[in-house]
Amino acid sequence: MKGFLRTFIGVLLAPAALAAVWATCAAAGPVLARFSATFPLLGGALLCAALHAAGRGKRLYVTAHELTHALAAVMTGVRVSKISVKKQSGYVLTDSSNTFISLAPYFIPFYTLVAAAAYWTACRFWDGAPLRPWFLAAAGFTLAFHILHTADILAGPVQSDLKKAGGPVFSMPLLLLLNCAGLALALKLLFPELMSARDYAARVLGAEAAVYKAIGSAALYAFNTAKMYLRT
Repeated sequence: MKGFLRTFIGVLLAPAALAAVWATCAAAGPVLARFSATFPLLGGALLCAALHAAGRGKRLYVTAHELTHALAAVMTGVRVSKISVKKQSGYVLTDSSNTFISLAPYFIPFYTLVAAAAYWTACRFWDGAPLRPWFLAAAGFTLAFHILHTADILAGPVQSDLKKAGGPVFSMPLLLLLNCAGLALALKLLFPELMSARDYAARVLGAEAAVYKAIGSAALYAFNTAKMYLRT
């Protein structure tokens, strides 16, 4: 029953997730197009994309993936007994699991948080202005790293993490929503003067409302058409 309920929730979330992807792209586009401010971020992202196309970074991703599982477990009070990282795969042994632990690596950009922590610490001791372009480049690189590697792994065979979390039908829409929210939050924190959280939320909610309204209208039309044919 629990599995069926999560599948049902996933089906309901799917239109909202697709609408959120569209709305996030529409909101992020004008922000990223301000090249005078976003050039370091985009430069870092392009460098990451080039290295990714060359097949680089797999082990680094596996390391981040397993460490994020472990950190999510610690944050939720679950004991971690072993972490294994290999070139192509890895695993974390915990006393128990939950949806957050299973899905955390797919929506938390581990290396972006590391870069942010390093930048924040450096700003406590030195002037942050000269360091900001380097931080933006690191943020662009690490965000692209997360997005590209996460897309790769989700495009392949269904991961056991998604099965543990409730199945791919439930997990995929949820991950799309969380990654959209995460990207919007990152842009807001990096460029607060360019990204409006209120406008973004209104854009997402408006897109989702339009999608559900269209689905409802289509369903009502199909129902009325079927009812008309059944009467005849």
